[in-house]
Amino acid sequence: MKVSKGHIFNLFDTNGRRNDVIAAMRGYLSILNTIRANQDLPWRAMPNSPAQVLFYRHAIGMFPDVFKDHPKYDELISTIHEYPALEAAIDRADMEWLESHGDEYANVDINFDEGVEDRARHYTSNLVKLGFADGRRNISPVGNILLDRIPLHEDGLERLLSLNKENILYLRQLLKLRIFDKAGERYYAPFVMGVYALLRKSRLSEDDFFGMVQGSSPYSNIDDVDRYIDNFSVEGQLHNHAVSTPDEINIDQQLTYDVFKQYFLNRKSARTVNIYYGFYQCIFEFTVDRTPEKLDLLLTYYESNRSVLNKAFGFGRNVFDTRTGDRPDVQDFLDENEDMFSSDINDYLYRQFAISKFWDTLREYSDTTKRIFKASGLISFENGYVELAYHELCACIFNAADLKPKIFGSMDDEVVPYYESYDEYEEGVSSYFCSNFSLCDILGLQESLDEIKEHISEAFGGAAPEDIPDITRRRRWEEFEVFVANQYPVERVKELLALFGDRNNDKRIKQEVCEDATVPTIYEFIVGLAWYYFSGKRFNLLSSYNLTLSADFEPLNHAGGGQGDIVIESKHDVTMLEATLMNVNSQKRGEWEPVLRHSVNLKVDEEARKTDRRVTTFFIADVFDANTINIWKAVASVPLQSTTAGAAYTDNVVIMPISSLELCGLMDRSSQYDTVMQRVHDLFEVDKSNFDLQWRDKFIDEIV
Repeated sequence: MKVSKGHIFNLFDTNGRRNDVIAAMRGYLSILNTIRANQDLPWRAMPNSPAQVLFYRHAIGMFPDVFKDHPKYDELISTIHEYPALEAAIDRADMEWLESHGDEYANVDINFDEGVEDRARHYTSNLVKLGFADGRRNISPVGNILLDRIPLHEDGLERLLSLNKENILYLRQLLKLRIFDKAGERYYAPFVMGVYALLRKSRLSEDDFFGMVQGSSPYSNIDDVDRYIDNFSVEGQLHNHAVSTPDEINIDQQLTYDVFKQYFLNRKSARTVNIYYGFYQCIFEFTVDRTPEKLDLLLTYYESNRSVLNKAFGFGRNVFDTRTGDRPDVQDFLDENEDMFSSDINDYLYRQFAISKFWDTLREYSDTTKRIFKASGLISFENGYVELAYHELCACIFNAADLKPKIFGSMDDEVVPYYESYDEYEEGVSSYFCSNFSLCDILGLQESLDEIKEHISEAFGGAAPEDIPDITRRRRWEEFEVFVANQYPVERVKELLALFGDRNNDKRIKQEVCEDATVPTIYEFIVGLAWYYFSGKRFNLLSSYNLTLSADFEPLNHAGGGQGDIVIESKHDVTMLEATLMNVNSQKRGEWEPVLRHSVNLKVDEEARKTDRRVTTFFIADVFDANTINIWKAVASVPLQSTTAGAAYTDNVVIMPISSLELCGLMDRSSQYDTVMQRVHDLFEVDKSNFDLQWRDKFIDEIV
C-alpha cells in the first residue's frame, strides 16, 4: 500500500461505519469469488462488464443490516428497468450481449458509477490492502485460503500458538504488511512496529499504541526506534507533526470566506465549514478589540458549537476551559490562552486545525486498524490497554533484534529470495504479499527454528518442544474458563440468548458482547456458552468453537462454509451444534443443505476412522420451519453420501432441532445431559412407518 506524505494509512475504507470488518472481508471476498471465478467476469465498469454492479447487488443482499439505505442503487435499478434487454443482460451477466450492444446505450442517462460501481471498487479495495486480492480484483492464494479453497498448513512455530486458521492467516498478512512511500522505495511495517513496541514495553495505553503505530509512516524521521518508543507521548507526536501554513493564510489580516473554506475543510459536511468560519470571525474580532463584549460574543458562539469546535481545533478537548455561562475577566482569559493570543491568529488556528484533523483521522483509522489487528489473535486490547496475548512465547518467536530493522527500511537495502522491487512485493496475485508464506518464511527463521524451540522449552520450564502446543492450549483454556465465569455466568447467558428472537435487539446484543462481530456470529458464540453450561462444563469449549476469536476471547467471525459451527469431541461422543438466525422463510433454502452436509460428512469421517463415537447434530434456531425439522427426523432412516469421502455412505444421521428458549431451559438440567443425549438417539431410532407430526413438541415437553 502506498501513501502520500502527510497522509495516514488506512487498512479498511468505509462509506459509512461498519464494525464487523473481519466478517466484511470474508463476505466481500466470497462475492468477488462468485463474480470473478464462478461467472468469469472481468473487473471493469459498465458497459464493459456488469461485475461491479453485481458486486454491489450481492453486498446489499449479504449485509442487509449494513446496507439499509441505497438510493443511488435503487435509482439505477429503476432506470435500467425501462430497458428490459439491458436489464436482462446484466442479470444473466451476458458479456457477449453487453459488448455488442454497449454503443446503443452510450447516450442514455444511466449512471452506473456514482453510488454503485464506485462503491464496489471502494469496498473491494479493502481486500487489496490485506493481499486477499490484487488491484485487478483477482483473488490471491491467501484469499483462496480465507475462502477454504486452499488448505492452510501451519509451520513449526504456528503450531505453538493457540490460534485458528483465520487468526494465522491475518497474522501472516499483517507481518508482511508494508506502507510504502509514493515512489515504492521506503516502507514502514505497522504491525511489526506494534509487536516490537509490546515486546519492549510489555503494556501500552491504546492512545500511545496507536499514536505510535498509526501515526508513523514511511516518511517518518525516526533515527532511534527504541528511544522513540521509550519516550513516546501523544502530545509529543502531535507537537512534532509537521504543518506548513499556506501563504494565503499566513497574513496579518482577516481571511475572506473564499480563502478560509479552501483550507479549513470538512470532508463530511460543507455546513460545518460555516461554523468554523463563524468561530474564526469571533476570535479575529476579539484579537482586534479585546473587550468584554467581544469576549462574550466569542464564548457564546463557542458554547453553542462546542463539540464541533473542540473536534476541529482542540483534538477533542475543550478549546477554552470555561464553564457554560461563565465570563472571565478579559486579561485572565488572555493569560489562560496565551498560546493562542500571543501568536499570529491565522497561523495558530490553521496549525491547530491541521493537527486536530491529523489526530481525528488517526483515531478514526486506528479504530479499524484495531479491529484488523484483533484478527491476528496475538494482541490483546482490554480496558484501554494493549498487550501481547502470548508474551512469553512471543518473546522467543519474535527476536527483538531481528524485528527492529524490519520496521522501517528501503527496498534498495534488502537482499531476499522472494522479491527485489515494490512491484514484486505487492503488485499482482503472484507478488510476495499475495502469496502463501508461513511465519518461519516471513521472519526468515527456517535455519534458527531448532534454536528458537530450545529457548521456548527453557521458557516453559524445560518442557519438550512437542508438548508446548498442548501447554499453550491448556493455559488458554484456563484463561477462557476464568473469562466465562466472570463475563458470562449462567443467568447472563440466558438473558442474552432470549434477546435474539427480536432483531430490534441487535444493537444491544453487539454492545453487550462485541461490536466487531455480526449478530449471527455472536449467536454462535452464546449458543456455545449455553451448551457448555448444559453439559455441566464437561468439554473444552474454546477448542470446540470454529469461530475466529480475538486474543480477548471476543467473537470476530463465524465458521467457514466447510465447517460446523461448534464441534464438541469427547472419548465416546462427537456433538455438532449448528446455529442460525434465519427466519422460517429462509431456513430451508439457507440451512437445509449445509447442516445436512456437515452432519453426514462428520459421521462418515468418524466411521472411516473407526472411532465408535456417537455422532449427534443439534440444529439451534429461534424459530423453525416445520418442513425443515420434519426432514431432519426423516433423513435418519435414509442412507446418505459424503461430499468429501467419495462413495462413502452412512445412515442414522441424527439432527435434533432445539430452540433458543428451549436451550435456556436445558441449561438448568446439566445433571440430565447424558440422559437427554441418549433419549435423542432413542427418538431417532424408533419405527419410521408411522410419522408423528408432533414428535418434536411431545419430546421437548417431556425434557424441558
